[in-house]
Amino acid sequence: MDTRGLYLNRWTPNFNPKLDVPNVVLVWVRLPHLPLHCWGDESMKAIGNVVGKYIDGSEQKENMHACARICVEVDLGKGLLEVVKINVNKWTHIQ
Repeated sequence: MDTRGLYLNRWTPNFNPKLDVPNVVLVWVRLPHLPLHCWGDESMKAIGNVVGKYIDGSEQKENMHACARICVEVDLGKGLLEVVKINVNKWTHIQ
């Protein structure tokens, strides 16, 4: 899908695909190679609120340390960030 997303709208008899485009959508954001000390609930919420509005995080499963995932609400007018800079004291990580 490249940079375009796929979304579903509820169909109604007067549905117009050119006009019925959502302004805000929920997206799952993958955070590959996120350091393990950033996998806590508060860290995930902080990262999610930089990207958009944090909604939820996926449950960590066995052998799932390669990629964290969070669900965020994104304003399509603003778009989705390509990178997030994480600062903890003097430690910095580009995600």
